[in-house]
Amino acid sequence: MNRNTFLKSLRKNLSFLEKEELEKEVLYYINKIDSSKEPDEEIIKSFGSMESIVKEVSKKHGLNYKTIDKKENWFKTFYNDLVDLSTILKNSDGKKRTKILLDLLLLVVITCVLKIPFIFVRDLGDRLVEIILNNNITILAVWGFVIEILYVIVALSFFIKTFEKWFKSMK
Repeated sequence: MNRNTFLKSLRKNLSFLEKEELEKEVLYYINKIDSSKEPDEEIIKSFGSMESIVKEVSKKHGLNYKTIDKKENWFKTFYNDLVDLSTILKNSDGKKRTKILLDLLLLVVITCVLKIPFIFVRDLGDRLVEIILNNNITILAVWGFVIEILYVIVALSFFIKTFEKWFKSMK
């Protein structure tokens, strides 16, 4: 298991901890990996299984391993990916950092371009309301609101799914 995979798995499996405690535990393992003269894969193997690490950490924090809720929602996964990305940005050279930031900028731009079809649909609906319902302001407002909500849902879903796929291939 490489360093990035290990740290992502560690964050995921220790997600039951408070944010500060989680980062302290992750930092502990990062320091152990960094201070070792052995290759990352060897030192990670020496930690034992992820289950044994989680048991040890839960015991250290006075928690019962068997009662820990291991479910993780999409928001927490996305948050952990962002934390991992910030670590990668911090530890990468200027060229790689520039590529990552340009990729993120491109993703944001593409997400914004997704708005164009929603504008066309909104305008089409506005014209139909003008023709059929004689400019009913209430219907126009509701229609515009529904289209905006749909755009937000589609844009967020697209951004998060694309970011996760891109981020997994980056590791």
